[in-house]
Amino acid sequence: MNILFVFSDQQRYSALGANGNTVVQTPNLDKMASEGMACDNMFSNHPLCSPFRAILLTGRYGWQNGVICNEYAPFKNIPTLPGVMKNAGYHTGHIGVWHLGIPPYTEDNRYGIDHLAAVKGIGGNYYDQYYYLNDAEPVQHMGWSPTAETNMAIDFIREHKDKQPNHPFALFVSWRPPHWPYPQYPEEYGHYDPADIDLPGNVPKQMEDFARREIADYYGCCTGLDAEMGRLLAALEDLDLADDTIVCYTSDHGDHLSSHGYGKPGDSWLHHSMRASKATPYDESAHVPFLIRWPGGTPSGSRSSEFMGAIDIVPSLISACGVTAPDGFQGRDLTEAWRGESSEEPEHTPGGKESAYLMNMANGWPNRTHWMGRWRGVRTENYTYARWFDNERGPWLFDRRADPLEMRNIIDSAEARPAVEEMEARLHRWMEATQDPFESGKRGPRGFLEVGQEWANPGQYARWGLS
Repeated sequence: MNILFVFSDQQRYSALGANGNTVVQTPNLDKMASEGMACDNMFSNHPLCSPFRAILLTGRYGWQNGVICNEYAPFKNIPTLPGVMKNAGYHTGHIGVWHLGIPPYTEDNRYGIDHLAAVKGIGGNYYDQYYYLNDAEPVQHMGWSPTAETNMAIDFIREHKDKQPNHPFALFVSWRPPHWPYPQYPEEYGHYDPADIDLPGNVPKQMEDFARREIADYYGCCTGLDAEMGRLLAALEDLDLADDTIVCYTSDHGDHLSSHGYGKPGDSWLHHSMRASKATPYDESAHVPFLIRWPGGTPSGSRSSEFMGAIDIVPSLISACGVTAPDGFQGRDLTEAWRGESSEEPEHTPGGKESAYLMNMANGWPNRTHWMGRWRGVRTENYTYARWFDNERGPWLFDRRADPLEMRNIIDSAEARPAVEEMEARLHRWMEATQDPFESGKRGPRGFLEVGQEWANPGQYARWGLS
């Protein structure tokens, strides 16, 4: 069974027609959901770019993979998803945003990836980008970067079938949109009228007009990506590979888009503590879409309500392909849930179907000492709970049954005491089960956990006076 794993950057759960959004147009992904499964409780365990990508690569949390924030590279002495698949005879590829190191991408710098086409830089331009192909000098590909990356992905699949028809492939495609700057998409997808945007009630009134304009462009990006997803799915059909390929679609984290008053790092008119857009325990940040079409596995048009995290993807994909996984992965095998079957896990299994473990391990980029801070949290059907290492912002408790927009922190109310005790107990079960050093681990001069992490680009950080 082949793997085609596609993920965008900063697409929240609600920005998908298949998840109930009646404004955004995502017909290809909606069709994919109708042919497979939509997972309603999928969460980015660490809702920030590089930490999510490192979890997807290694199947381990940051204290075991070395990526505690955006500036670090994964450890090279642990198994990886592409490495395990490669050892099992798979041809492995990754196309688009890499965000886990710097070139040259020699074999010892690719973590088991045979074919790495990594975009040069991750700034605010999504057109006419340059790409490093393994350790070669970068080559420019004209046009919108998701279109160029989709072209490369189709070429990879076609060439693989021509040259290695008796071997499976595992291809990961990483698109940068709908990450800000939001207006970076082809004009044909810019048909959203800000007046038609139905804002959630947790957007402050002063930000409503601004938010509608941003979300209109954000949806333009989402529709553009949907068109590219349609091209990938059509290519599988044309190459007679659709019945032999597990296809997944998700995102690395969500986006506040003004919910709770949060903006973006460049919004200098906001207080620095509100320029987050992600990395918070809020639903808009941590809750992401996840669709899977697994021929012979997922029931068509099904939905799963089991709680899942990015940490679970690695062991699950390996299991779905019938490959033996090495020891050390920290997630659970979701294949029963993906088949629509009910797992028989104990009620309080930390990694089980009733909760997701959430976190932010550092303060943000190196010179941003007062960003979102260091927190751990647990999400269940009923509650969102989080607390910070130095109580910088919390703790938080939101009753999602009475307050689904998470607008009233009830942590100090007398009636919430039983829920606080319940969620704190869950949090400690997660910490113990995952050997999380959050409370007792060694910390460096900036308060970050010392887990042996190394800078992805040591020269750059040395120039900033950091070590």
